[in-house]
Amino acid sequence: MNTRADVRDISDQSSTQQVTSSYHKLVIASSLGSAIEHYDFFIYAFTAPIVFDRFFFPKMDSVASMLAVYATFAVGFVARPLGGIVFGHFGDRFGRKAMLTITFAMMGAASFMIGCLPSYDSIGLLAPICLVALRFLQGFAFGGEYMNAVALTLENAPSRRRGFFASWINASGPVGVIAASGLIALLGVFFSQEVFASWVWRIPFVLSFVLVLLGSYIRLQVDESTLFKATQRAGQGQKAPLLTVLRSWKKPVLFGCLVNMAHSTFQYMSTVFVLGYAVRTLLMPQSSVTFGTMLANVLEMFMVPVIAYYSDRFGRRPFIAAGIILAALWYPVFFQLLATKDPLLLILGLVVSIGFIHALMFAPEAAFTSELFPTDVRVSGSSLGKQLGIILGGGIAPLVGTALIGSTGNFSSVIVYFEIIAVLALIGILFAPEASKKALS
Repeated sequence: MNTRADVRDISDQSSTQQVTSSYHKLVIASSLGSAIEHYDFFIYAFTAPIVFDRFFFPKMDSVASMLAVYATFAVGFVARPLGGIVFGHFGDRFGRKAMLTITFAMMGAASFMIGCLPSYDSIGLLAPICLVALRFLQGFAFGGEYMNAVALTLENAPSRRRGFFASWINASGPVGVIAASGLIALLGVFFSQEVFASWVWRIPFVLSFVLVLLGSYIRLQVDESTLFKATQRAGQGQKAPLLTVLRSWKKPVLFGCLVNMAHSTFQYMSTVFVLGYAVRTLLMPQSSVTFGTMLANVLEMFMVPVIAYYSDRFGRRPFIAAGIILAALWYPVFFQLLATKDPLLLILGLVVSIGFIHALMFAPEAAFTSELFPTDVRVSGSSLGKQLGIILGGGIAPLVGTALIGSTGNFSSVIVYFEIIAVLALIGILFAPEASKKALS
């Protein structure tokens, strides 16, 4: 494996870099864009399990329609690696900033159009076909967004605070989840479930248009990565960065994939799958799950920068490993809490799962994945590793969970499914390099 990304100690870089006002603007722009894209992505995740089966797949029985809903959810994750490859290539070739503007507009447009879609009863099969196409566009844009934003932030960050500043991209994710779950919970209070399923669900999607206009304006004000510009001036850019990654950086891609597979499976099984199961099967109120998810993400929003700050001091791997171990131990307990059908215990379970355990894995992940690669292939390599992990983890988790529950009728198979993923990820993180103290190349 090529090791250019970790051959120099961090002391070789300036340790006296100052956090300028322009850098603060860059962090805010990257974080705000990430928050809005998470909002766009999660309004689908929170709405689909309780509305879209009847709206887009009314001709199927209840289990089949839920599988169809989760399959359309998974389509967005299938598109993520493709978006990561395409926008990673152009991000490494032409810069991170331009790609962020394009992906942002694509995500917002897709979300807005989902909110305007007619039902199956109105236009027949064209309705679910359009839903799948727009869901694909969402995932394609989201896949190209994340690592370009991380790279832009990381490459301009003070050397000894890379993890902290990169984590603001991840910390902004819960902001988008909070906004999505909070708005849906609020609408659920003022409107009955029947009215919500009839037309109110469209409101959060249509609001994306306003958010995209705001975010686009802010993002146009930031500068390109200084490290990327230095690499380009030195003539070190790659004409085919993905091919370089596949030829020389396969192990870092695997490490990034395993870590992201573990944290995303844990996150989406604990939220999206639980939302559908609690409301549909256990007949629990929708507001309990959405409120619990919102509360958990408020906590995670604050926990992520704190954990990332300490990862700059003690390394990324210890925190990620601790999160994986705790997730594996906690998962059986969480499902026992869910089985009680007690809304307060469910909220407690969500807070522990997302606010604490997921935060341990998620906080250092942005820097960890990005630091595995050098500047000339950073976005391509990190996007490929991350998005493969997301699709193999969170992307199919609700679908797999629903299929396993449907075939066995109990949680045991779902728990075993996650434990296998956790073991693989723990092995990966134990063999992965620790690059937090190394200079970026």
